[in-house]
Amino acid sequence: MIPQFYQIHLQQQLKNTEYLTLKLLIYLLQSHKQVSMELLATLMPYPIQSESRRRSLQRFLKLDSLQIEPLFL
Repeated sequence: MIPQFYQIHLQQQLKNTEYLTLKLLIYLLQSHKQVSMELLATLMPYPIQSESRRRSLQRFLKLDSLQIEPLFL
């Protein structure tokens, strides 16, 4: 899934919930060849409604902590 070096780095840079969400998102992207925001929201195992999962996923993907520059510099 994610090389060990990146796992350690991401765990240090992200909050625990952000890291777990990222791991889950990567798994879903690898297991489904064609995805959309709605499909990802449907597949996310959150105990909230699908529309709320979609909004939550959108907010997650817009986090400043997931930008390349702050994450890997």
